Amino acid sequence: MRVSPLPDAGRSVSRPAAGPASSAAAAPPATRPLVLFAACALAVAAVDLASKELATTMLATRDVPLLGQFVHLAVVLNTQSAFGVSLGAYTWHINIALTVIALILSSALCQVLVRIDVWAPIMLGLIAGAATGNLFSLVFSPSGVVDFVAVNRGDGRELVFNLADVAALVGLVLVVRTGVRIVRAIRREGSGRTPA
Repeated sequence: MRVSPLPDAGRSVSRPAAGPASSAAAAPPATRPLVLFAACALAVAAVDLASKELATTMLATRDVPLLGQFVHLAVVLNTQSAFGVSLGAYTWHINIALTVIALILSSALCQVLVRIDVWAPIMLGLIAGAATGNLFSLVFSPSGVVDFVAVNRGDGRELVFNLADVAALVGLVLVVRTGVRIVRAIRREGSGRTPA
């Protein structure tokens, strides 16, 4: 994601043990959050990379207006960090390091956070998938990460982003939700009450 100048133009519930056939077919409970996390991350990364390829092919020589002067599709290559922020000569290296750290932390936290918020695997999957999509673009696209949805900010500049950025934003919104649930859980434990 970058900013560029405008162009001139729940809780767990115990269940009775299942029979041999059903227990063999079902994945162990401990692996389900990781499976959901991985599936979400892979889906986000795949859709992001496909959309970037499509945008590069179809928007290489033209802009496509969506909402008049407010939103249009146009390819912008981002060689910097998010919002077009430069981190100096080591921008590329720092971006890769931070992305790898985000991926490791997301997978590590999945099993822990799912005990507090059942949406945690999806939340972390959105963030990890977005990081994976942009990391792949960063490594294999020497020209820069493809951003293609341009929104007029109204100050003579526009915000240009891709679908990975959208997924990351949704994931961050869900982080706030999970954070609220963590605070509530801490308060319940502090007061000695059991969850309702």
